[in-house]
Amino acid sequence: MENTLNQKSDDFIKNEVVGIERRMFNVRIILIALGYAIMTLGLNAIRATAPLWLVWPLIIVQFTLYFSIFISSYRRAIVCGLNKNIGLIIFTALAILARVNDWELAIIPLTVIIMIIVSMKTKNVSDGNKHLLPNHMDK
Repeated sequence: MENTLNQKSDDFIKNEVVGIERRMFNVRIILIALGYAIMTLGLNAIRATAPLWLVWPLIIVQFTLYFSIFISSYRRAIVCGLNKNIGLIIFTALAILARVNDWELAIIPLTVIIMIIVSMKTKNVSDGNKHLLPNHMDK
């Protein structure tokens, strides 16, 4: 009986840690994507008339947000079980392809949606949060 109680409590703790990681990723990726969209729309509105000293720092912030979408997705995909090398190839290709013409209008939302779905289905805990699990569960 004590063993099943320990197993239930261990499963509860693992499910909570996995749930927290999911929610943190979902909020992070959505905020990054919204920030990128707002920055892009704002830059498109002021690019022609604003001085260069204002435009270039905003472009740097925009590119930082752009690459953050793919870096966050790559890191979560690794936690979900994707091979590191394959993930690097996939997300690098997506980052490059999204810069072609207006493909970012399709690639970024699809990447965000697919990563949220994949993230919701995973039961893995990231290496950074394995310390939150009971000692015998951190395999």
